[in-house]
Amino acid sequence: MSIAIIISFACYFPVVLFSKKKPMLGMRMMPKTVAYIWMISMGLSLIGR
Repeated sequence: MSIAIIISFACYFPVVLFSKKKPMLGMRMMPKTVAYIWMISMGLSLIGR
């Protein structure tokens, strides 16, 4: 879970800080979304035990 959180923040901060100068950084929101889905699936697997 901690790795997914680190990936999420690592992809989010550059977008927030530099997206006005380089709009293509917005593509980093896609791996952030995948990390969120990964976190949800990890949580659901714990509930399903």
